[in-house]
Amino acid sequence: MFSSIVRKFGAGVTLACMLASAHAQVAGTRWRVLVMDLHHKVKVEGTIRLTDKSETESCIVGNWKQAVVETTTTKDEEFFPLSEPLAYEIENGNMTFGRTRVCDGYLFLTGKLDNKIIRGTFHAPGPGFNQKLGYFSLTKIP
Repeated sequence: MFSSIVRKFGAGVTLACMLASAHAQVAGTRWRVLVMDLHHKVKVEGTIRLTDKSETESCIVGNWKQAVVETTTTKDEEFFPLSEPLAYEIENGNMTFGRTRVCDGYLFLTGKLDNKIIRGTFHAPGPGFNQKLGYFSLTKIP
């Protein structure tokens, strides 16, 4: 029984280290963000910087970190708000980026974490539903 507890503790420590490592790999990096509608038309374009600062005002549970919008080239604030505070979370090899401070008004970009480009869907989750609004790409800026 004691060895089972030790194994579980070791697995927990390993998982925590992996999560911290994933955040450390993206913290401080800059990304070009494109948010597109369901017809792949670009509605929002800009540059963001991912930080290691915790997002303390999030309405949704998670390990959210602050994202800073550095530039905005194309913007449709009603489609995806680059002018609002944004956050990101890395979990199970996926990155979710978006609005977390508007309770029950979440807007997220979710895709598989990658070192150079992240692609995925733009969606609005809610109680019992997850509305797909479009697509996105995040391209790392060297």
